[in-house]
Amino acid sequence: MSVIQQIYDSPISTAIRESDNLFPILQTFHILGTIALAGAIAIVDLRLLNVIFKREAPAAVAESLLPVTWVGFVIMVLSGTLLFAAQSAKIYENNFLRAKLLLLVFAIGNVVLFHSTTYRNIRNWSGVSGPPLSARTFASLSLVLWAGVIVTGRFIAYF
Repeated sequence: MSVIQQIYDSPISTAIRESDNLFPILQTFHILGTIALAGAIAIVDLRLLNVIFKREAPAAVAESLLPVTWVGFVIMVLSGTLLFAAQSAKIYENNFLRAKLLLLVFAIGNVVLFHSTTYRNIRNWSGVSGPPLSARTFASLSLVLWAGVIVTGRFIAYF
C-alpha cells in the first residue's frame, strides 16, 4: 500500500485530482480510446463470427482496423494509468478495479494467443466455409472479455 500511497501523493496525481479540467479530460480520452479499441476489435470479432461484412475477407477487415486498435489501446492505457494514479489510494481495493484488471489481462492474453496461433492463417479464410472454429471461439471470448472490461470499468466509480 505504501507504493500506492506514493503514487497517489505524486505531483502529477495531485495535479490531476486538484484540477477542475484534467480529470474529466482524461476520462474523455479514456472513453474515446476504449471506443476505438473495443469498437475495432468488436468489428473484427463480428466479422470472424460471420455476423457482419460477410463479403469482405477477414484479413482485409482485420488489417484495416489494426491501426485504430493500436491507437485506441495506447490512448486507453495512458489515460487509464493517469486516472488510476489520481485515485489510486481510494480505489486500490475496489473489487471492480481488480476485476477489470484481471479481465484486461485475459483479454490481452486472448489477443496475443489468437495472433500467435489462429490468425497466422487468416488469408485462407475467404472461402465458403469462413473462419475456422478456433477463430470463432477466440472472437466470442474476445467480445465477452472486452465487454467485461468496459462494464467493470464503469462500476469502479460507483462501488
